[in-house]
Amino acid sequence: MSSSLKRVFVAVAVAALSVGVVAPAQADPYQLPTIDDPAPEEPGTGGGSGGGTTAAYVLQGVIQTEGTESDGTARRMKLRGYSRFATPGNDRRDADYINVQCTATAQTGAVTGEYDSENGGALVDVHFGSPWIPNGAFLRSVHVACTHYATKSGVVYETTSAADITIPY
Repeated sequence: MSSSLKRVFVAVAVAALSVGVVAPAQADPYQLPTIDDPAPEEPGTGGGSGGGTTAAYVLQGVIQTEGTESDGTARRMKLRGYSRFATPGNDRRDADYINVQCTATAQTGAVTGEYDSENGGALVDVHFGSPWIPNGAFLRSVHVACTHYATKSGVVYETTSAADITIPY
């Protein structure tokens, strides 16, 4: 082995060994409180010692694509938007009231949408089609936006979801 290659090999070996002696960063363990484990100084709140609380319920907002439709001259996406009311552990629970409202807006300005609501339900969903996009169109993106709303025992839960979807040729 030539002396220049030996120097490169030694330099690489030293660099590799020096990386191995660096200890990984250590963090203090911290456990977040749960609903079933309230802090002793705040009985029944599910909160931590810093005064925060854990939400009793979670409102999930989801947008899904369910394939495409074609009429021979244009295509569109079949869409589903839904609101799901659950515990932080992901167990569905009935809300007093729950709704979802979704719109799909094409780059051309065309808009479609759907709305649904329910009293005493854990999940409400809408199925609708995006605006039609002509087969030869250059602008093929659709912006889907949903608002999700629920109430339970006088508490309001709100969230939004959004997705940009490209209509395939």
